Amino acid sequence: MTDISITINKDLHKKIAKIAEKNGLNLNECIIRALNGYVEDYEDVYKTDICAVDNLERSFFLSIGE
Repeated sequence: MTDISITINKDLHKKIAKIAEKNGLNLNECIIRALNGYVEDYEDVYKTDICAVDNLERSFFLSIGE
């Protein structure tokens, strides 16, 4: 694992702490889960966008050949 340090405002800290407590997690575990979810969502969108561009390019080049 790699350690990182971030600075967040008090309101965000309180919200994360409440979520962590409700889920029986410590603050660190909650933040790691949140970041993992963010990264997974980003990767899903990125893959979808690439597929959409590939499909668009494919249809464009097929239409030129007609």
